[in-house]
Amino acid sequence: MFTRVRWREGYDIDEVNAFVERLAATVEGRYVGAPVTAADIRNVSFTPVRFREGYDVAEVDTFLETAAQGMAAAPTAPPYQPQPPRQLLQPPRFTPVKLREGYDMAEVDDFVERILATVNGVPTDRPVTAREVSTKQFSSVRIREGYDVMEVDLFLEEAERLLSQ
Repeated sequence: MFTRVRWREGYDIDEVNAFVERLAATVEGRYVGAPVTAADIRNVSFTPVRFREGYDVAEVDTFLETAAQGMAAAPTAPPYQPQPPRQLLQPPRFTPVKLREGYDMAEVDDFVERILATVNGVPTDRPVTAREVSTKQFSSVRIREGYDVMEVDLFLEEAERLLSQ
């Protein structure tokens, strides 16, 4: 989407991506939280990065200015007002464990990302089903760091409940 830069100032990639996703959802009428306004676009700020990869500042700023102008010119009442899902599922924060059984962190993170997208109505190439959640098995780890088994299992139970509604 934007040119990636390193060794010169850029914007934090994850922050920009998250804001652009909210902006796209607003324009498309999808619910991912409060709709973005022209004022939000003009007032957004991102963490500057220099020693790690970031997005080109000028490109992002130009995009935001164009988006703000387009949003300001749009009708004040959109024809479709998206309704939030019955209940949004928040990203979990699992406790890392070491030297006792845990679940592989990368596997859990990937699966949780799919669950959050599906439950929260964010478009995904691989939506997850309640059955898939109930039968999911992660690799166990013991020596290297993993996620607390009980916490992950409780999250999966909640996700399965929401997907079954």
